[in-house]
Amino acid sequence: MELYICEKPSQAKDLARVLGISGRGDGCIRDGNRAVTWAFGHLLELFMPQEYDEKYKSWDMSLLPIMPEQWQYKVKPSAKKQFNIIKALVKEAQLVYVATDFDREGEAIARGIMERVGYRGEVRRVALSALDDDSIKKALADIRPGDLSIPLYHASLARQRADWLIGMNMSRLYSKLAEKIGYKETLHIGRVITPTVSLVCQRDREIALFKPSPFYVLKANVQVQQGAFYAKWLPPEEVSDDQGRCINKAFAEQVARQVKGKYGVIEHAETKRGKESPPLPFCITSLQKYASGKWGYTAQEVLDGAQGLYETHKATTYPRTESRHLPVSQRADIPKILQSVVLSDQSISGLVAGADPDRASRAFNDAKVEAHHAIIPTTTRTDISKMSELEFNLYDAVRRHYIAQFYAPFEFDKTNIRLNVEDHLFSASGKVPIKQGWRILFANEQPEDAPEEDEDDSGNLLPPMRQGEPAAVADASLEEKTTRPPPHFTEATLLDAMSNIARYVDEPKFKAILKASKGIGTGATRAGIIEGAVGRGYIKRKKKILVASDKAHALVAILPQALKSAGLTALWEQQLEGIVDGRLDLNTFMTQMNKWVTNMVVTVRDNSDQIVEKNPALAAAFAKAGGPVHGCFTCGSNLKRIKGSKGFFWACSSQTCKETFPDNKGKPQQRQAQLDASAPSCPECGSVMREKSGKKPNAQRKTKFWGCTGWPNCKVTLTPAEAKKRM
Repeated sequence: MELYICEKPSQAKDLARVLGISGRGDGCIRDGNRAVTWAFGHLLELFMPQEYDEKYKSWDMSLLPIMPEQWQYKVKPSAKKQFNIIKALVKEAQLVYVATDFDREGEAIARGIMERVGYRGEVRRVALSALDDDSIKKALADIRPGDLSIPLYHASLARQRADWLIGMNMSRLYSKLAEKIGYKETLHIGRVITPTVSLVCQRDREIALFKPSPFYVLKANVQVQQGAFYAKWLPPEEVSDDQGRCINKAFAEQVARQVKGKYGVIEHAETKRGKESPPLPFCITSLQKYASGKWGYTAQEVLDGAQGLYETHKATTYPRTESRHLPVSQRADIPKILQSVVLSDQSISGLVAGADPDRASRAFNDAKVEAHHAIIPTTTRTDISKMSELEFNLYDAVRRHYIAQFYAPFEFDKTNIRLNVEDHLFSASGKVPIKQGWRILFANEQPEDAPEEDEDDSGNLLPPMRQGEPAAVADASLEEKTTRPPPHFTEATLLDAMSNIARYVDEPKFKAILKASKGIGTGATRAGIIEGAVGRGYIKRKKKILVASDKAHALVAILPQALKSAGLTALWEQQLEGIVDGRLDLNTFMTQMNKWVTNMVVTVRDNSDQIVEKNPALAAAFAKAGGPVHGCFTCGSNLKRIKGSKGFFWACSSQTCKETFPDNKGKPQQRQAQLDASAPSCPECGSVMREKSGKKPNAQRKTKFWGCTGWPNCKVTLTPAEAKKRM
């Protein structure tokens, strides 16, 4: 039998349709000697420490490091039925096609099941890039040998095991170290999440420590033969800061007096025709940045929306890609893709009509295409009326960036002027659009990767002038400005920092190497990393900005540089890529990781008391991180906020009480039954009364009162004082 293993049911359904397999079975689609089955993402998960040995139920430092001699996996409880179905099908198969997503995690989903079942037959790879019929047919016409994708599986195993080693060992180690300081909560530490949190903490510290200072901008109103314009003074180095801004007010005032009403000469006047190529199609990170900046969507919302466009609507290609380029062979699909875009939405037909499918585009470059090409529309007509607002916004952005590839460049005239007045230099520049080209697709917005325009270019229309022409300064105005701190991270800028990590790394040994790095995390995982940091209480969202919590600052304070170094994490990510392309093997990587983790654990474990004693500031940091103390409504002991499978809740720290309470906006809330048990009864009808708040007629503020639960039949109310007497 030939068996196709897909990543999820929707993928299997699409593949089976193209294969012509239609017989429905239990957990599969089957006809004769061919079957298509599916997983639900990862069906297997690694053992927890206590499943290797009961002693690891204790988090005692002396038991660390935990280093499994043989890595063990178990079937997720929720996946047992489907796993057993796949197991039976694999045992029947003589040929297995891996048809999961063509990436590290997709490979691991299928290979992990096959390895656990003990399959030793032939394996082939179906490299799906999209789930429309045309793309599936192309993938089936280009079936690849199975051994070519094994390195993807090994890289995924390396990632899983490295994350486990760091997460399990370091979380236990530093949670117990913090306990010595008096902090009772768990510190969750991860290979990628911790450096990400550290980035946000570092930015927040820079903002907190920033001291604004004044600088001075001198502008001259300059008149020449054919008009007037504004020019900006170029202060000499001796009165400027490292950004070229004048910091000497008296000198700037003196220059203003010297040039006002005086004549100078145009030393340099040059106009050049410039061109801007259209922005490249999206990868997942650039789409997340674009959507965050334009609509305020979170990275996870964009990832989910893009996944919906791919799986549900078949409107766009595989979303979890890190490439912004397309294979040259894709040029053959241009007419069909443009046609499908118009058939899906007639309102875009005018813009498609302006596209030239034969125009060359830098997007088509085989050398820059990775496992998956850029996100583009498919050749399939889609029903946009079934898309959510978020999905349509993403689809519209994807299609416009694709259509833009077949438009002429944006053309403009860029003029640069240098003026000398009384031996003081002034400059001006202006940018005049000549041909809108691809920019017509984006109206007044700035595309995601379009170059930023200079401040001097904005709205400064320069009159014609020539070198050597005299110029008069009609007026000179001095403006005092103040330096600003770096901005807080937003979802978009944090994604950018994660994918361009070399900018934020100070260690010389890492910086040069990381300029060619893909950053920390991957396009498919960065959204989850940010969500994880928010869920763990390390990062807070405040409208559009992200700020670090007190818990995050305490975590960063207690950790060594090696654990919070974005540079080291990015190097590990490079090593995982090295496994994929054959430069490194799984065993070598894990040997290095085991050694690194062991050294880290032993150093802290054997010197924990000294670390606490020599760093008195840690106590203050963790005291602040602890936040307000909430007492148990039953016994009065401290409550602890815990994240469960269905969200946060509060648990009593007393082993004899063990009461739990729901979470309400970060605070414990007494259950209604508990509240009713201690509430007063209605003096009129005997029903339970409940505390409420509301405004009296003509009142400015809400006030608390107790109302009868027998409302509307009983409308008795009591003041808090009256209710207290009846309790």
